[in-house]
Amino acid sequence: MAQAARRLGIAEKLAAVIPDRRDPSRVLHPLPEILLARILAIACGYEDADDLDHLRADPAFKLACGRLPESGVDLMSQPTVSRLENTPGLRDLIRLGRVLVDLYCASYAKPPAAVTLD
Repeated sequence: MAQAARRLGIAEKLAAVIPDRRDPSRVLHPLPEILLARILAIACGYEDADDLDHLRADPAFKLACGRLPESGVDLMSQPTVSRLENTPGLRDLIRLGRVLVDLYCASYAKPPAAVTLD
């Protein structure tokens, strides 16, 4: 899953449409990194951001997120993820949805004539 997410650039594409209003001098975890960790956690069955407090030091999860398993810095904490999840407004959510539709359409040799979102 991690390789596919990186190959497709999912986290980077999603991060590109979310304004990062954080003070750049205080940022420890870039948006794509937070998004990748959240995407992978959900894909592994960890639905709650709280789970990232337990996963942040997990060697296998760190490796999946591009960190060295034993010596790499731990991943972000639950409050960091929760702030990100509560940041996007309606327009941001619409842009995020468009990115997902674009990724879906790009998975076809010939994009579908219509996409039904249910």
